[in-house]
Amino acid sequence: MSESGEGPVADVGLAGGVGAEVAGPPKILARSVHEEPKVVLFENFVSQEEVDHLLKLCEGRWARSLVSKGKASELHGATDPVKKYGEEGVGDSRTSTSVHLSFDESIVVERIAARVASVTGSTLDQVEPLVLLRYEPGQYFRKHHDGSMRPSTVFVYLNSLTPEGGGQTLFPHLGFEVRPVAHTALMWHNRLENGEADMRLTHEAKPVIEGVKYAMNCFVGCQSQRDTSSIQVVQLLAEEEEA
Repeated sequence: MSESGEGPVADVGLAGGVGAEVAGPPKILARSVHEEPKVVLFENFVSQEEVDHLLKLCEGRWARSLVSKGKASELHGATDPVKKYGEEGVGDSRTSTSVHLSFDESIVVERIAARVASVTGSTLDQVEPLVLLRYEPGQYFRKHHDGSMRPSTVFVYLNSLTPEGGGQTLFPHLGFEVRPVAHTALMWHNRLENGEADMRLTHEAKPVIEGVKYAMNCFVGCQSQRDTSSIQVVQLLAEEEEA
């Protein structure tokens, strides 16, 4: 993928079912917001129709977000399914609420997973279940790393907050932050070439000051998450043209 450009949206060749009628976004636009390590910003990563559909799926399901305990560098290569991402529990470092969406809940979930696989250069079976996030005023997620067992992260903003509304994603080691803007997404890679965690990608969700922030975690794992052999991925994001 080039530093900027556009391409068709990845989709899945599934007919009928929940979410089949929900319109996807137009072509995705991409630009680099940091070079080394690379952080890419996508516009039009999701459509408003998809956002509305996802939030509808989450109604009545929001629960306190959990945190994984353990150094990211120590979590790489774990094979025990219980300890794969460390022990999870409620912690003061993270006060948001979240909902985990199963792939079979909606074609929209599968469609977005295909999009994540496409832009990260991974396979569909590596994409973890999507996690919807809600941050109300005063809620935050302190500095953390997504773990070297997750080679790539795509973080999607489902709505916008004003410049005074807080909720920015801050990369303290890289010296920049990104404000929530609806339908945009950030992508970065969590590992160095030797497989260790790239701690430069440590980040945090700053407290929301005004409004409610909705976002979505899309993680790509080292290992296969499920059997996707029956799912045909179509219209993969093409090699992007120079702007």
